[in-house]
Amino acid sequence: MLRILFLFVSIFSLSVAEECPFCNPSILEHQKFYEDDLVLALYTHKPIMQGHCLIIPKRHVERFEMLSDEEDAQICRVIKKVDQAVTVAFETSSYLILQKNGHEVGQTVPHVHFHYIPRKAGDDSVLKFLFRMLLVNVQSPIQSAEMEQMVGKMKIAMDEVLVQ
Repeated sequence: MLRILFLFVSIFSLSVAEECPFCNPSILEHQKFYEDDLVLALYTHKPIMQGHCLIIPKRHVERFEMLSDEEDAQICRVIKKVDQAVTVAFETSSYLILQKNGHEVGQTVPHVHFHYIPRKAGDDSVLKFLFRMLLVNVQSPIQSAEMEQMVGKMKIAMDEVLVQ
């Protein structure tokens, strides 16, 4: 089943732009809701579920094993903060962390990134979830107004988490 999923994702993946989108300031400013010295958190432009975020190192690094120990530890801390913020903002109860290394497993942006994909209580259909994961690469990005709304919601939630 996973082989079919990865094959489907690879076939329908968009070409990687010559410039890394996670290093592009205009994309970062449009999607970013958190930043520190090492890590950024973005709301994804093609969410599988409401609250689907990306946690990335600021430094351009293509694969997980290339992260420094400091970056690795900070990414884990930020994932925990993002979880708290998404739980508040979207009333979620569970989540999936997904990180791909290499084109053969469906990595479409050559900059290491962690997908934080939340689920709500009652979202018990695994098939529906897998179907949404399969279609994400062929769906249209969310509209600019929706992105602005989601980023704003996450900034407020992150601010609440950070003052605790």
